Amino acid sequence: MSSPTTAQDRAYLGSPFAVATSFAVNGLFFASVLSRMPSIRAYIGASLAQLSLALVCVGIGSILAMPFTGRLTERFGSALVCRVSGTLALGAWTAVAWMPSVFALGLCLLFAGLGLGVWDVAMNVQGVTVEQRRTRVLMPMLHALFSFGAVTGALMGAACAAADISTQVQFPVVGALMVTALFVCTKYFVSDAVPVEDRVTDVGSNADSSSVSARPGESRPGASRREIVLGIIVLATAMGEGAANDWLGLVLVDTRGVAEAFGALTLAGFNLTMGIGRVIGGKMIARMGRVPILRVSGGVASFGILLLCLVNSPVTALIGAGCWGLGLAVVFPSGVSAAGEIPGRGPRAIALVSTIGYTGFLLGAPLIGQLTRVWPLDRALLVVAVAVLLVVFLAPAAREDKSLPSRP
Repeated sequence: MSSPTTAQDRAYLGSPFAVATSFAVNGLFFASVLSRMPSIRAYIGASLAQLSLALVCVGIGSILAMPFTGRLTERFGSALVCRVSGTLALGAWTAVAWMPSVFALGLCLLFAGLGLGVWDVAMNVQGVTVEQRRTRVLMPMLHALFSFGAVTGALMGAACAAADISTQVQFPVVGALMVTALFVCTKYFVSDAVPVEDRVTDVGSNADSSSVSARPGESRPGASRREIVLGIIVLATAMGEGAANDWLGLVLVDTRGVAEAFGALTLAGFNLTMGIGRVIGGKMIARMGRVPILRVSGGVASFGILLLCLVNSPVTALIGAGCWGLGLAVVFPSGVSAAGEIPGRGPRAIALVSTIGYTGFLLGAPLIGQLTRVWPLDRALLVVAVAVLLVVFLAPAAREDKSLPSRP
C-alpha cells in the first residue's frame, strides 16, 4: 500500500495518463468524423468550395471561445471545463451525421468548434501544469496520444466506410463511448483552479494571464512579442495539421480516383507518423533542444506535402502523408510548452498562442477550398507547404527557459 506521503505526492504531481486520455478522446472522435467527409459531402450534395465554408466554422468557433478559456480554467479548474466543453464538442460532432445542408453543417461545426476550442486549451493547461510539476518534457507525448487517437478514429472511419456502415450509426455509438471516457479521465486531473484571493491583474494589457507556476500576488505583464511569434509558429502548424485532417480524406479520392477507404488510410498514416514523432520527440528535444528540432521539422513537413501533391503515385502519397505528419509532430506541443514557460503568463498565454494558432484552421479550409475553383485540390495544398516553412525561420522563439528545472 502506498504511504500517505506518496499518495499526496502523486496527487500533487498529477497523472500524465489521465491528461493523455483526454487528448486521445479528442483526436479519436475528431478523425472518425473527418475520415467520413466524402460520405458527409455526398449526403448534403456539396461542392469542395461549399464544404470548405462549412469546415471553416470549426475554426471560427474555436477562435471565439479560446480567449476566455484562461479565465474559465482559473475559476473552475481544467477538469470541469474539459467535461462541459468536451460534451458540447462530442455532441456537435455526432449531430454532423444528420445535417441536411451546407448551412446546417456549418452551424453544427460552429458549436463543435466552440467546444473544441475550450477543451483544447483546458487540457493543454492541465498538461503544462503536470509537465512543470514533474519537471519532464511531457507535452509531445500528450499530443502523441491525440495523434494515436486520430489514427484509431481514421481507421475506424475507413472500416465503417468499407463495411458500408452509415455515419448515423457510427457517430452516436463512438460519441457515447468518448463522453464516458472523458468523464472518467478528468476525475484524475489535478486541481488547477486559482482561488479568488490569489488571482491578479495584468500590467499594461487586457490579457490578464497567470503563470501555471506563478506565485500568488505576483504581477503579470501583458502579451509579449515572443508570444505573438509563438502564435505564428502554431498558426502555420495548425494550418498544416488542419489541411491534412480536412482534405487528406478527399484529395486522393478527387484527384487520383482512389477509393474512400484508401483516402481514410492516408489520413491514418499521417496521424500515425505524427504520433510516433511525438513519442520520440520529447527525448530528442531534451537532448538537442527545441530550436534545432523545430527547424528540421518544418523542412520535413514541407517536403512531405510536396511529395504527396506533385508525384502521382499511391505509394509516394502514403510516404508524403507520413513525412507531413512526422514533420508537424512536435511543433504545436513545443509552442504550447514555450508559452507556458513565459514568466507571469501561464494559462492565458497558452490561450493566446492557441487562439492565434487556430487562425490556421480558420484560414486554411476556405483558402484551400476557394483555390480549388482554379486549381485541383492537390495543387491548392501546395500553399500549406509554404506556410509550414515558416517554422524553420521562426523556431528560435521556442527556445527553452533556462531558469526552469532541467527536464530529463
